[in-house]
Amino acid sequence: MSVGDVIRCSANTVDPPVSYSWQQYVNESWQQLQQQDGVVGDNDGSGSMLILSTVDVYVLRCSGYNTINSFRYTATSHSVELRVVEPAGKC
Repeated sequence: MSVGDVIRCSANTVDPPVSYSWQQYVNESWQQLQQQDGVVGDNDGSGSMLILSTVDVYVLRCSGYNTINSFRYTATSHSVELRVVEPAGKC
């Protein structure tokens, strides 16, 4: 993957709406990523996108949740390791 690439997390349901969060594995624990970390497009029914903005190796996962009849349901993806490099032709 290259800096500027986008990864997306979405559910196969629209109603009730799903809220999403991105998490990164750092120092042996999962840390929530915030808007300033490149998370965009959250909570609009279309999923959540993460813009890869820094060269690094990331271990990421996405979590989605919704509430039905006062019960909160959560699903978390498997983790994925991404190696992010500079775009081709850029030094």
